[in-house]
Amino acid sequence: MLSNSKLITVDSLTEQSLHDLFALRCVAVRVPEFYDPTYSKALSDLLYQEIDASVSGGIYESDIDSFWNVTSDPSRRERYFGGALPLQQRLRRLSAPHPSPIDLLRATLDERWPGGSTLMSMEGRKMPFGITRAWRTGSEGLPHQDVLHRESSDPEFKAMAGQLGVNIYFDTADEGGELEVWDHRVTDEQYADIAEQYPGSYGYPRETLPESAVLIKPEPGDLVLVNTSCVHAIRKITKGRRLTVSGFVGNFRTDLPLRCWS
Repeated sequence: MLSNSKLITVDSLTEQSLHDLFALRCVAVRVPEFYDPTYSKALSDLLYQEIDASVSGGIYESDIDSFWNVTSDPSRRERYFGGALPLQQRLRRLSAPHPSPIDLLRATLDERWPGGSTLMSMEGRKMPFGITRAWRTGSEGLPHQDVLHRESSDPEFKAMAGQLGVNIYFDTADEGGELEVWDHRVTDEQYADIAEQYPGSYGYPRETLPESAVLIKPEPGDLVLVNTSCVHAIRKITKGRRLTVSGFVGNFRTDLPLRCWS
């Protein structure tokens, strides 16, 4: 295992590295070549073709909405839940004869975490996990947090002890597109004062933040996990494009399953 301040690099995901990330002993964990780089290249070519540009997060193109984008739109919300299981099946079909990368991640989490892992459910319905996101030249992700209980009034989410963002990289930009993570959190109390200024916890001005703790330029096949209570961003892509399969992992207790969604 290699450690660089707040970034931990491991050969394989471990229970300890998950605990360290949830406990903020680090802000990011990187697993190089979690998915075979050769498979990653072949799969990225197929995924680029499959992405429907009409389903967009505004800053990237995707094959399905993220939960954040459907909270106030009933029709998009219905499409989101209806697409949960077909999303898993499509990625298995495109990955064959190799394993689906998101199945591999879920199985790894299940094996490493004492309580196992499962898909997140809401209102008795499974939530999607593992959306494809394509970032083109000129796109960037501004400094932000991802905190589920700020996006939903469901009281169950208040009990979440921690939330991770997970990305498996299949294509990386020639220039730009690095993942930037700050050792800095905007608390719920602070966020309540600025929520109207930065709706959806998106887009904190860089000048209000300290120096970032970690800058990661992933390679195809890498798995990177970040604690999403920490402010994080994707630097502007100035050449090439970036493609990931991504989602979130919620910790409710060590003896309970990790819950996965996108």
